[in-house]
Amino acid sequence: MLNNLYLNLWDCGGQHRYVAEYLNRQRDCIFRSVGVFLFVFDINSMSRENSDACEENCTEWSRPDMLEYFQAAMQCIRTYSPQAKVFVLLHKMDLIQQRLRSSIFQSRKEEILKRVVSGDEPAADIQFFATSIYDDTLYLAYSNIVRSLIPHGYVLKREMEKLLVSCNAAEVALYERSTFLCLTHVSRISNLDDNDEGLSGVDDDNDVAPILSCSECRTTKVSETVKHFKLSCMNNATSLEGYQITTDTFTALLHPFTSCTYVLIFSEDTSISVELHRVNVCSARHEFEQFLLSGDRTAEEMRKVL
Repeated sequence: MLNNLYLNLWDCGGQHRYVAEYLNRQRDCIFRSVGVFLFVFDINSMSRENSDACEENCTEWSRPDMLEYFQAAMQCIRTYSPQAKVFVLLHKMDLIQQRLRSSIFQSRKEEILKRVVSGDEPAADIQFFATSIYDDTLYLAYSNIVRSLIPHGYVLKREMEKLLVSCNAAEVALYERSTFLCLTHVSRISNLDDNDEGLSGVDDDNDVAPILSCSECRTTKVSETVKHFKLSCMNNATSLEGYQITTDTFTALLHPFTSCTYVLIFSEDTSISVELHRVNVCSARHEFEQFLLSGDRTAEEMRKVL
């Protein structure tokens, strides 16, 4: 992923006997040098109040047990990897009635935070996502996780803002080349719909994430479209180098930005040629490459990944 970002993934199973090992004998190994700590709550299991007797290999958890497990794991993370980014997924939200999803998400989030945040301690270091395998919410969560691993991400956002202005674009997004996870995104398009009912811009049949905005929803749809197009290219023994679309109402350009990223320029001003957007992207790409080679400390840290 990216240029030199190597992910060592530890998938810790949810069987009770394994959890006991993680939190006791193996905690020094499991929780040391962690970059991202991702904890998944089964939202359906969180409706169970009682903890029935479970076998060691059982993966069923009651809400009190899950909260206790998370609290203990957070204590280990803060001891061995205090700089780790923490993400919490409230998964299988599709099993909750649509009209209840937002309130249940907020209720469970507050309940979880109460177990790990005390006094004046900030909760901003924990990001929550409501997820389901039936929509794009997992993509959104993984995009945010990858973003958190890129040093000085504000620099990338600043570069996209420059392109937004120079191209007079409506939206600009930067995607990782192999996974097409969205690394950063800027937009002029109003997100008035984001405030409707607190559920923000997912279609009515798949509305499971109270934090998914209209703009984020668009970036995920674009990613899916491009990945399908990449597969079509591979099936025809060719590779994707980019593409452009011109219609009566908008233009779009997908173009390499660095060796491991693509930039997408979306413009509603059809009077501006796509070729002019391409020139602007190439100019911005050259300028950014010069920055990465400048020897600046920030640039050096970013160059290790980009």
